[in-house]
Amino acid sequence: TYNDGKSWQKVEGPLSTGFIYSAAVHPKDKCTVYATNGTQVFKTDDCSRSWVEMYRESRSDVRLSSLAFDPHAPNRIFLTQTSGDILFSDDGGANWRALARLNTIIEQIVPDQHQANTWYLATRVDGIFRSDDGGLTWVSLAEKLGQYSGGLEYRRFFVHPTKPGILYWISTYGILVSQDRGNSWKAMTLITPPGSAAIYGFAVNPKNDNEIYYTTTINGRSTFYKSIDGGLNWMTKKIPSDQLPVVLRVHPAQENIIYLGFTVPPKQ
Repeated sequence: TYNDGKSWQKVEGPLSTGFIYSAAVHPKDKCTVYATNGTQVFKTDDCSRSWVEMYRESRSDVRLSSLAFDPHAPNRIFLTQTSGDILFSDDGGANWRALARLNTIIEQIVPDQHQANTWYLATRVDGIFRSDDGGLTWVSLAEKLGQYSGGLEYRRFFVHPTKPGILYWISTYGILVSQDRGNSWKAMTLITPPGSAAIYGFAVNPKNDNEIYYTTTINGRSTFYKSIDGGLNWMTKKIPSDQLPVVLRVHPAQENIIYLGFTVPPKQ
């Protein structure tokens, strides 16, 4: 969609079927998009009308897990692999090189919008890593996260879009918040006890971070939660779908618009 979801077009070509692991939109040109199906990276520069392959992974046991543009250098793009490898291209994906290799399964790479060369890695079971030198070296933030039961197990990761240093880490434990780039963490008080609900959908209003949203799923039943006071109190609503709510997004300009994405429950 190119009109806030009012209408949708099915993408033709190599990404018309199958699972999409990650997509990244160019920070200066919305018609330039990179996406991966786990084994290949494709690029479009004409608003999804055509796609060109930019990278291919040959190992059958490795998946391409995450793509992200550098907001401070838009021709630079990062690509992570479930093997723990981090690749990088500074010419829009024409050429790639290995930047670092970590012994962990990487789920997501996220840039710091405020600080050049600062990046975060969300891993499946080892918490978060941070780099302050453009991805050359990485520091584990697991020590403080590991103090919470299930606190290292990834569900979602969110970097505050307008306030430097604020991070939200959603794990098996619940929702943790950092005010200092992940050096220390505080648990958000939720209605559901720690570890009792699967939280996948999470969002913060970029214009008012006292407005926080998340979704839970317990025994196949899902609920939508909203707070307008920074997480002190919560309102709940039934979600109008039997599918699993896994992605929440607040419109960056029209804060009254919220998007909620679903996936089909896994077969037992």
